[in-house]
Amino acid sequence: MSRHTFQLYLTIVTFCTGFLIANSIETTKLTRIERHNNQELQQETQLNERILAEKEQNRHLEVQLLDLQRQVGKVEEAMAQRKSEAAEILAQLEAARMMAGVVPVEGPGIVVSMQDSQNAANSPDVTNYIVHEQDVRLVVNELRAAGAEAISINGQRLVSNSAIRCVGPTIIVNGIKSAAPFVITAIGEPTTLENALNLPGGVLQTLQDFVQIEVTKKDLVQLPAFVGDAKTQNPSS
Repeated sequence: MSRHTFQLYLTIVTFCTGFLIANSIETTKLTRIERHNNQELQQETQLNERILAEKEQNRHLEVQLLDLQRQVGKVEEAMAQRKSEAAEILAQLEAARMMAGVVPVEGPGIVVSMQDSQNAANSPDVTNYIVHEQDVRLVVNELRAAGAEAISINGQRLVSNSAIRCVGPTIIVNGIKSAAPFVITAIGEPTTLENALNLPGGVLQTLQDFVQIEVTKKDLVQLPAFVGDAKTQNPSS
């Protein structure tokens, strides 16, 4: 083989080797690039899947939150209803306790003072000019009819079974004896109570010719609680 031919072969071999090496390097680069792209695509796909999963989870959480808010709203409504019912029951209880006379009360009202007539000493029949239990009852019943919420006589609170009895010049209320003047205190709308006593042919006109009676409106009167056993009392009217 001639030297020229050998150099030609060597050149061709070198060229082929270089080509193969270059091709191998380029293939390796392309493989690496493709692998990197695949990894990026896989990561992007995983990221999208995570985003979608989190969106779905958030949607479920929003649904749960709305459901919880509705439940809380129902509970709050029920609690408000119970609170309103409890307040109403408490108000009814307080009203019942006041009507039963078991608690002291205060409020606007009137004071009616009754005492024997000054003509009693000069009258042949003194009993016509002194205050009797029926006179006191007449005033009490008229006040009750006019809407009095609570009544006392000389500091004795009247309840449904309170007794008003006359013994000589004295009157016994709830077993307690007291003499004139008899002070009847009533809680209620003052003008209404006063007008009821001043009706034509009513209580004042009936009694004023026989006993002294005075009516005073008050912005505030105080009544004590009933002391005693209402079951042992007799009806007052």
